[in-house]
Amino acid sequence: MFSSLASDVLRVLAPMYSAWACAAVAFNVVECLFKLAEIRIFSWLCKGPEAHTMKGKEVVIATQIHQDTTFPQVKRKQWYSISDLSSRIGLALIAFFFALLSRPFTLIRYTYLFNKTFSGKVKAIFSVVLLPFWPIIMFLNTLIFNNLSFLPMLNVNDEALESLQFFTNKLSPTASVLYDFSQELSNYVGNFYILGPNQDGLQTMYWDTEKTTKVFWRKQLSDQGARIPREIGVWDGETLEMRENLEKYSSLLIKITDSCMGIGDMFLKQNSDYTSPQDIEEIFRSKYLGKPCLLIEFVAAHPDLKVHSLDVLTARDPAGDVQLVDIVCWAGSASETSHGATDCYMIDPRSGTTCNYGKWYNPNFISTSPKGLGVCYPGVTDAVLTAVQAHKNLPYPWLNVVGWDCMVTEQSDIVFFEGNLAAWRCPRRLFLSLGNFVYFVSYISWVGQN
Repeated sequence: MFSSLASDVLRVLAPMYSAWACAAVAFNVVECLFKLAEIRIFSWLCKGPEAHTMKGKEVVIATQIHQDTTFPQVKRKQWYSISDLSSRIGLALIAFFFALLSRPFTLIRYTYLFNKTFSGKVKAIFSVVLLPFWPIIMFLNTLIFNNLSFLPMLNVNDEALESLQFFTNKLSPTASVLYDFSQELSNYVGNFYILGPNQDGLQTMYWDTEKTTKVFWRKQLSDQGARIPREIGVWDGETLEMRENLEKYSSLLIKITDSCMGIGDMFLKQNSDYTSPQDIEEIFRSKYLGKPCLLIEFVAAHPDLKVHSLDVLTARDPAGDVQLVDIVCWAGSASETSHGATDCYMIDPRSGTTCNYGKWYNPNFISTSPKGLGVCYPGVTDAVLTAVQAHKNLPYPWLNVVGWDCMVTEQSDIVFFEGNLAAWRCPRRLFLSLGNFVYFVSYISWVGQN
């Protein structure tokens, strides 16, 4: 009975896979002809990169994506309407089938590694066997579960709930399903163009490895002369090594070195939570045993700007050239960090002024307050220059899109907290428009260079 069923399945699938193979061969022949003629396929659909001078230094800006997120030239449709979400899904599907035809073997390998990393070998094998139909299966999965099911931080504890607003939504039931599906599909498809079948990159997307802990990012930034929070102590999971005098600092912050989205953060106040190194060590032993951590100074935001975070997104192409994509500002948080942000703005990198809303990022920012527009954040240009240079010097080629988190301090200068592989951030931009996707493939992605 089983052999009969398998035979029937093969009889149905065989013509489909044969047609896929023939179409892929034809597509690759055409693409090779374009490359021989040194023609960028479809690049006429987008604006190319442009160089700008900032403080005497040249910075290349990803013009197409930058304008689409920061300076939109046309009035956009209502964010997260059925038509908007359908457009995002449609573009992600175009990207999927483009990969299916142009890079079939690479997509097979990527799909296997992606699903193995997030869901295990069984789903990985299943996804490869049914690859042409995988978007349909993902949609059915969204109907039954939701897009948060693949977020690794949900398997840790509830400490990331505040940060989950960057992924959740409060839309109507129909729009909610479409949004969840668009997120899951865009993260899967988008990272094919961002990372490809790179195991290190996919593992870092899932959870930071030893290669990309907070220690790594702090060193990269420090090497560029950037200001970072001072390191007061280091906890290796069992022993605390103090490196600064506690009396100098009124507030401290504990950060788990491989954590994300504020998971495990603990704020400590002098005389209230601790008075001596022994008190600090007792906190580590009771709450962080076996978890390497950093004890750093708590840096307060500029009082006029209140709690905020600037996300400087940069992209590096296979040739090693780095472009500024855009700058997002998170604000309106009622907690100590921007993880509880309620407002999202876009910043003009030349003036450091909020010039537009970032409502496109997530449905929870649709109600962003207009009070935050026209606000100047000092030092933004310096932050851009630092981020671009730091990205150029990153040792791993798969770190090709990075979000650099920084803030304006009480002294009106910039303090950097860390960098992050922007595997979750970049796909939101790729499928805002066809031009954005074409730009990324033509000028940034490894796909455009192979």
